[in-house]
Amino acid sequence: MESREVVLRKAGDGNGYYERCGAEAGVPGLSRIFAMLSEDELRHAEALRAHQNGAQVELAHSTTLDGARFILRNLSLQGGALAQFNGNLASYLRAMDFEAASVRLYGKLAQEAEHHWEKELFLKIAAEDEMHFTLLEHMRELLEPPGTAVDADGVNDAN
Repeated sequence: MESREVVLRKAGDGNGYYERCGAEAGVPGLSRIFAMLSEDELRHAEALRAHQNGAQVELAHSTTLDGARFILRNLSLQGGALAQFNGNLASYLRAMDFEAASVRLYGKLAQEAEHHWEKELFLKIAAEDEMHFTLLEHMRELLEPPGTAVDADGVNDAN
């Protein structure tokens, strides 16, 4: 499968994955962050579809980072709100792997881009996916009990 087809499929898959993570989180703030991540993935997929159809695409700025910072700051101050968490921390690690792979793919597409605007599009999506990775990492760290680490299989390993 061509790199462009892979990233389009991944963006669509990311949208649905984040919707599911948000639904199972059980913490309204975390659910909102997942909704923002899902919206970003949807924006990426729409931009990639338009690009694939020959349009010159300029991706609008994401507000996810600002919104998520505010939510994470509030959640870290309200430790009790996190007690409602009923999601699976392993899904956060899988999402981080997904975002890391996306960053690599978009970086490759940026290197192969024929037009400056096209290169900028791929670099902007890569930067947003890198930001998604970092937000997921912070969310996971906030939820992880002290002295434990969760691997991608959902196993808690003592440090």
